[in-house]
Amino acid sequence: MKKLVSIVLSLALVVSFAGCGEGAAESQVETTATSIQSSGSSSETAAEILEMEETSAAVSETSEDWAESENGAGGTLIAYFSWSGNTEQMAQMIQEKTGGDLFEIEPATPYTDDYDTLLDIARQEQDDNARPQLAAQVDQWDSYDVVFVGYPDWWSDAPMLIYSFLESYDWEGKTLVPFCTSGGSGFGRSLDQLPESAPGAVILEGLHVSGSSVDGASGEIDSWIDSLNLGAAE
Repeated sequence: MKKLVSIVLSLALVVSFAGCGEGAAESQVETTATSIQSSGSSSETAAEILEMEETSAAVSETSEDWAESENGAGGTLIAYFSWSGNTEQMAQMIQEKTGGDLFEIEPATPYTDDYDTLLDIARQEQDDNARPQLAAQVDQWDSYDVVFVGYPDWWSDAPMLIYSFLESYDWEGKTLVPFCTSGGSGFGRSLDQLPESAPGAVILEGLHVSGSSVDGASGEIDSWIDSLNLGAAE
């Protein structure tokens, strides 16, 4: 009976020490096992020790899984800027395929709703190599390993807001996947400039979809994502 009480108490201690790490839990099992063995060796005692070790291993594994969940390692983010709604729609399709988190890249000062005025603003920002201020930052950036970055093509380049976003974060060790919508001009020269604004990132093949074709692009988007082999990238 005393032996049984000792085992029960020891198991409780193993669980309570799990928060201190795997080493602490294993140490507690070893100490308790030594105590049981000193009171007499038998097949029943050996079985009890084995059961305690299995319990300790399960507790340690659960603790490690919890820590990984807390750190959020391996997460996917879909960050996008959309003026007309086409890029947003494409981002939502990517989110449905990957299960990643959506983040809308927005300027602190919203762009005009007038298309002609917008073209003038976009041209001026390019001429100035501007970096418009962002309205918000990504929470828990370190939890994401793969980051999709989407934008429309403006004057054969990404909006300068995209470079503001890229240059706000540490890309070392992350995978960047670009996607783009436009009237037909593709990525323009933006792909050549991404490495400079996101140093350290592994940049995978991007996908451009014409704005008028986004509605029916889900199959193309799914095939593209499958071809990226993101499981290996993570």
